[in-house]
Amino acid sequence: MRHVLSWFAIALLAASGAALLPLCCAAFAAEPEVINGIAAIVNGDVITYSQVRELSAPREKLLRSQYSGAELEKGLKEAREAALKDLIDRRLIIQAFQKEKFEIPNHFVEEQVRGIIKESFGGDRNTP
Repeated sequence: MRHVLSWFAIALLAASGAALLPLCCAAFAAEPEVINGIAAIVNGDVITYSQVRELSAPREKLLRSQYSGAELEKGLKEAREAALKDLIDRRLIIQAFQKEKFEIPNHFVEEQVRGIIKESFGGDRNTP
């Protein structure tokens, strides 16, 4: 009986290994995907790949619904490059603003906050 169970276990392992082999091979053959890292450094300020993806996500979603294959890859690359350029430009503007020691007047900030509260929360500042 013990001999039969061991042969059964060996056969079961061989069958499951053969069934999982294509999945394992596909996982190792796939291109490695960068989860996060440094996309650019602007005068000491870091821009990460996740920031680029966050900015390009709406455009990428639209591209995925319209294209496939090489056209999709080209569009995704262009969208990410445009997002990176935009983030670099924003960082340079902020750095120039800080270098010149400009300040945003408090009344301007408060006006913007009131506008957001009115638009997003119906004017109720205490809405959670």
